[in-house]
Amino acid sequence: MSQLHRFRELEAQGIDILSILAGDRSVDDQQLKVLLERLGPLGEEYHSDLMELLTHRRFEQTEAHGLWKGVVRHKRKLETALGREVGVRVAAADYLTNRRPLLEAPRIVPRQEMERLISQVNLDALTGLLNRRSIDDALRLEMQRTRRYGGVFTLLLVDLDHFKGINDQQGHVAGDEVLVETSRRIQAACRETDTVGRWGGDELLVILPQTSPIDARILSSRLRHDVHHRPMALHNGNFQDVTISIGISSYPQHGTVAQELVDSASTALRQAKKSGRDAEAVAGITSSSPGRGTPMKSSRQYLGDDSSPPLGDAPQR
Repeated sequence: MSQLHRFRELEAQGIDILSILAGDRSVDDQQLKVLLERLGPLGEEYHSDLMELLTHRRFEQTEAHGLWKGVVRHKRKLETALGREVGVRVAAADYLTNRRPLLEAPRIVPRQEMERLISQVNLDALTGLLNRRSIDDALRLEMQRTRRYGGVFTLLLVDLDHFKGINDQQGHVAGDEVLVETSRRIQAACRETDTVGRWGGDELLVILPQTSPIDARILSSRLRHDVHHRPMALHNGNFQDVTISIGISSYPQHGTVAQELVDSASTALRQAKKSGRDAEAVAGITSSSPGRGTPMKSSRQYLGDDSSPPLGDAPQR
């Protein structure tokens, strides 16, 4: 989970993180302890996340740092001139429209309404994952970050096997249920720093920062095992067996631009499908399905739990 997501979660819980960080509100020691635990370590993109939370625009880190300092400094000047407190959002509106004209005619919208609008714009209505536009933006951002700071990251392109058959045999409602539950299991198995989105149809894209193809295959094997060995409960009382195939590509080994990287994962996915499905393939490497029936052990730390329940209680198999 990115720092920006943590900021938004805090706001959703009624914690005005912008006001706290700008000095509008004070917190006692216990509140500060809880706040620091929820925020976790501040990453390299901290000020970019902070300014995006404030303005819903993404600024490069150096510029974002300067803008945040400028907003806080401007806030203090306004308070001195007016002889009263001035909130960080009011100061930002004046600073970014008059002193540093980067925003044109900003509108005042209540936070709850803004969060609803953001959710509609950024999230897939069915699965609750990031939609195509948002996951595409996340991919480009991760590529920029990795280019700047070094390292690698890996993509998983996940596709449900025989999904059309599920729709044809069980109906589209059942197909939706399978897609939603598969999305939930994948999201639950990923780390907070990983990003999952609906790429299109029954394809999901997973971005794994600072992850090699070898470690990505550990997660891939676990995902396939979890889907294959836990039938999904449907609204009609039936249980549906489901498998997934996964294509894996890594930056910069398999691509140095976003489209090239996705194309490499797509080619690997086709290779996994041709091998008989319920399989994974790394770009440029022969497809395989290691540990079918037994997930590989991971050195990565995931939040998901293999014992988490499916949509309903599956019969003993």
